[in-house]
Amino acid sequence: MEDVVGDARRKIKGLLRSWTLTDEVPVDLGAWKDVFDSAEWDAMILKYVVPKLGATLREDFRVNPRQQDMSPLNNVLLWVDLIRPSIFSQLLETEFFPKWLDVLHIWLIQPKVSFEEVAQWYSFWKGSFPDKVQNIASVSRGFTRGLQLMNKAIELGPDAPTRLARPDYGVELAATSSPGVSTPRSNAARPVARTQEITFRSIVEDYAATNNLLFMPTGRAHEVSRMPLFRVSPTADGKGGILVYVLDDAVWAGVGEQGAYRAISLEDMVARANSS
Repeated sequence: MEDVVGDARRKIKGLLRSWTLTDEVPVDLGAWKDVFDSAEWDAMILKYVVPKLGATLREDFRVNPRQQDMSPLNNVLLWVDLIRPSIFSQLLETEFFPKWLDVLHIWLIQPKVSFEEVAQWYSFWKGSFPDKVQNIASVSRGFTRGLQLMNKAIELGPDAPTRLARPDYGVELAATSSPGVSTPRSNAARPVARTQEITFRSIVEDYAATNNLLFMPTGRAHEVSRMPLFRVSPTADGKGGILVYVLDDAVWAGVGEQGAYRAISLEDMVARANSS
């Protein structure tokens, strides 16, 4: 059996060594995963597969709201069950989210941006990832960063084209993961990033995302408080969920037939969004 298994290992390595992006994922490859110990499997994937997946995201994949080609990304997502989550998330953090956030920023600084269209685009992208990928912490963090950018654009209103800072996702991640090591550039970016992290709205966004809810700008404001309204919903069709605004470290939602708003807990927000 040792000879048979050893021969199988050599053939699988040879298969992955010659695998190209034009080939499909080898059939039943996952069934052989347990033949290798985890360190050997990860090393093999890192050597023969991950560089090719990174190359297709870097060279072949473009974020284009008008005519989106999903093929390169879909080819990468096919490998999610075969690659350790930490490795897979690093691949997306490095090659996907910087491109995605750049396009989102360009869209948000247009003078006549439609926040409804942006919210639908955001929902399309988040829905393009399987749940197992969405639940990876770093992937959730990337989409939350997009929400923060959208919310900041709403706050700035007509000043967004000149005042909405372009996100530098690589620097932000470096500042978060290595708080004791800094460069002059990351020192300049950190106070802004830290301020965004500790805002109550960020807490609400993270809590909604953790419970598989979208926290989407509506482009409208509450009549009395003039605070931006958001839709908390499990879907992106604009019909379900509840409308809320954030003020004084509290979530405010409509109650009763009169439409009055009162502060509710985050747990209540989730329950009401799922039942509406």
